[in-house]
Amino acid sequence: MPNQESDRYEFYSAQYARFGSKLAAEVRREAYGEDLGQQGWRTLDEQNEIITLIKQKPNTHLLDIACGSGGPALALAARTGCKLTGIDIEAAGIAQAKDLSAALGLGEVVNFLVADCSQRLPFEETAFDLVTCIDAILHLKDRYAALRDWFRILRPGGKLLLTDAAVLTGAVSKQELDIRASQGEFSFVPPGVNEKAIASAGFQLKKSADTTQATADIALKLHATRKSRSQALQDEEGAEWFAKRQRFLQTTAELAATGRLSRFLYIAQKPE
Repeated sequence: MPNQESDRYEFYSAQYARFGSKLAAEVRREAYGEDLGQQGWRTLDEQNEIITLIKQKPNTHLLDIACGSGGPALALAARTGCKLTGIDIEAAGIAQAKDLSAALGLGEVVNFLVADCSQRLPFEETAFDLVTCIDAILHLKDRYAALRDWFRILRPGGKLLLTDAAVLTGAVSKQELDIRASQGEFSFVPPGVNEKAIASAGFQLKKSADTTQATADIALKLHATRKSRSQALQDEEGAEWFAKRQRFLQTTAELAATGRLSRFLYIAQKPE
């Protein structure tokens, strides 16, 4: 049986190193329906929901926390004309984001920088109109402290869109937890913790939505799409990395489909 050490693998740096390959783009396009440079559980409907929030306020300044290689955030900026700042701890991801923003001609309205998202962020108070953090709060050391800091940097009336794909809603084995957490620092929480942290920071919760089925669908599509290209991907990624990624996707899909590990989307507002 796999153990915690054997399941662990360096996901992000390896993923970003191959992010621009034709094969990687082909997999994203087939699995998600459109290649935005995404790699997690964000659906196109969710992307459109963020667009709606941006359009509610003219000249929105968006902060995307744990932006990775920046593809979905840059798509938002290109679609809406908003000002965009993206931060991530992975230097390789930020390098990709900067290259892509230059290629898209968005350099004047976009800024990407390397920052540890678990620490106090390097921004002044009330600097942003909208903060997004997609599927990354589970990697942060203290979500209560993080949410207080996000409250600090939002303007009065500003909004937060947050997703968490690691809410424990059923019985999960130690083996399954190890596989699901194989990509690095990871925190599972029971239902209610995110709502409590949001309220404790001073936010007003405006929406909570269960998006678990979409996570199961994406994980299954990614697994199947990658399986159909298994030899080419093993040549590009290496057989061991490919196998661990497939096991991760299969476990994620099963946990989500059975409702044992859930994903929720929250929209909250800083009071006027």
